[in-house]
Amino acid sequence: MVLFNILAAFGAGALAASIGAVNAFIMTGILAIIAGVGSCLGVDTGFTAAFAFGTVVGPHMSFAAGAAATAYAKKKGYIDNGCALGQGLAFLGKADVLVVGGIFGVIALLIADFVVAKIFGGLIPFGTDNPGMTVVISGIIARLAFTDNGVKSKNPTFMAKGDALTALLVRAIALSLMAGGTGVALNAAGYSLAGWNLILFGLAAVSLIFPGMASWHHIGIISAYATMVGVGAGLAAAGVVILAVVAGVLVALLCNMENCLINTEVDSHIDGEGFSICLMTIVLNIVAAVL
Repeated sequence: MVLFNILAAFGAGALAASIGAVNAFIMTGILAIIAGVGSCLGVDTGFTAAFAFGTVVGPHMSFAAGAAATAYAKKKGYIDNGCALGQGLAFLGKADVLVVGGIFGVIALLIADFVVAKIFGGLIPFGTDNPGMTVVISGIIARLAFTDNGVKSKNPTFMAKGDALTALLVRAIALSLMAGGTGVALNAAGYSLAGWNLILFGLAAVSLIFPGMASWHHIGIISAYATMVGVGAGLAAAGVVILAVVAGVLVALLCNMENCLINTEVDSHIDGEGFSICLMTIVLNIVAAVL
């Protein structure tokens, strides 16, 4: 089965390179919503969840492979922007781009199944987000392989300032209020929140079809997970919403910090959203254990 998984990962990576990393991620979102809704309704959605986060459209394979292929295409001079992740690369007619996408699909599979699951799984007692960490590691490998600027940004800063920071905070608070408030209401109505984090993650991914939409899946999945943690711990409704907002703001700030330090004025993408999801998943798992 390992061989077939490797072959599947190669194909998924080549597909992601063809259609573009963001478009592949939108496909992930559609399946994540289906899996999340099914979980909340008590339906066995193991197959759908495995499909959404497996070798076909799992973000750690498809998105990461598409991002790596884009960086490679920039290095070869086929495109001008190595971070143009919304652009499919099939139009280039370059077999090497598809092969690089396929190779990074396989690399992601190996990272997820061996490095993250077996090595980091033993080092991080409270667990983290496997796809998110895999996306970050894959992005670092692609940065080192296909660019000459090293890992950090060309002119690194610590965090956004002024209006940009204000907008970031307002956005994070608003989206977290939506996740926390809706989760509390659904729980009060007797619905399970078993897949609430997948639903918000999926909605955020699918929303990228709208022009100019900025990513918010890190805020969605973490604020929703915080809601699940709060409800599971028996917190009052206000406490659940506060926990969701605090988690949503922290994950947004962590993502912005990563983007400012290593993802600005560069020729490849290292995923700040995946980075922040990894860290905040550990934090929320600790909170869940304490509560």
